[in-house]
Parts: sequence; structure tokens; C-alpha cells
Amino acid sequence: MIRRIRGFRSAGSADSGPDMDVVVQARPARSWRGYLTANNLFLAAMILVLAFLMARRQGTVLDSPPMQVRTPGQRDVEAPEFALAGLTGNRIRLSDHRGHVVLLNFWATWCPPCRAEMPSMEKLYQAYRDRGLVILAISGDRAGTQVVESFVEELGLTFLIVLDPAGEVFAQYGVPGLPTSYLLDRRGRIVSAEAGARDWNSKAARQVVEALLKEE
Repeated sequence: MIRRIRGFRSAGSADSGPDMDVVVQARPARSWRGYLTANNLFLAAMILVLAFLMARRQGTVLDSPPMQVRTPGQRDVEAPEFALAGLTGNRIRLSDHRGHVVLLNFWATWCPPCRAEMPSMEKLYQAYRDRGLVILAISGDRAGTQVVESFVEELGLTFLIVLDPAGEVFAQYGVPGLPTSYLLDRRGRIVSAEAGARDWNSKAARQVVEALLKEE
């Protein structure tokens, strides 16, 4: 692009001399792509990778790895019995659901991975509740009902929620971190133990649940 500047007087010209027109050729604006060097591209790629890993760690990106499922002959551990208060104050016992496949989930409202996996748990529950699936989510929130009720309403959860503000059942099960889930067969035996958030509505999870529902 060429620009013409009028009225410019050179340093060596006489004061009475005429003004001169100076022609200046402006450099074209560089596209943003012109600033992307190989190093910048590498740095941008690293930032994207780190962002993905952070999102994965926080549970906003859910994994669905193969579940480590015990066969019927390997199921020698029965889930410990407990009784906790539900959101309405009623006492709910684990043994109340003997004869059902139970997904026992330990969680808290302040846990981002717990929050991330809850919608997939709700979808799983809606798909199989009429066939015998029970989801029992044990909240470790110390504030209890006040905090948990608003969380449940916000996410539209319909499966059973019980409260363990003192962490007694958490300690009883030796929960290593949040979220942690145990899948139980119809006889109350532990089929699998899953630490961390997962996509409970994935094909892999559904296959395991369907197989358990077919067992007597």
C-alpha cells in the first residue's frame, strides 16, 4: 500500500524552498498466521493437552475404561450392611434392596468429578430401574440435607440419595477418594469397585449391568 505525505520539508532544504511530496510504501499488515512459528505451534499444542488433562482430572471429561468384574465364583465379599437417613428423614438400609443389582456410589456436592458423572448415572438408572437396578448414592457432605437437596433438584436426580455427614459408612467401606462406586449383584456381593468418575451410561457399563440383571 502506497501513502503520499504532503508538506514534508527535508532537513537540508532552504526555508523558502517549496514543500516536497514524499512517497512512503507502507508494509501490509501481517496475518495472525504469520506469527505462528514452529515453537508457538508446539506451545499451543501443549496448552491444549494440559487443558484436556486438567478437565479429565476434574471429571468434566469422563472415561469409560473396562470394568474389573468378578465372576460369580470370585465374589466372596458381601457389601457391609448400613442404615442411613434419606433426604426425607426415612431410614434406608442396604439390605432393603437385596434381590436387586445395586450401584453404590460415594460422593459429595463439592466434588467436581462426582458432579460430572451424576447425569450418566441418572441415564443408567432410567434405562434399567424397571428391570431391577437400584442406585444408592451416599453423600459425605457435612451440611447434610440443606446442601444435598438443592444439588439433587438442580441435576434432576431421581435415584436414592442417603446422607453420611459423619463419614461412618465411608470409613466402613474404606473409601479411598471421591467418587468411588461399588457394583453389587442380586445377592449383595461386590462385583466391582471403581475409583474415579466414569461414564455410567457407556456401552461397557451397560453391558455389565445387563449381565448382572440376567443373573438369578
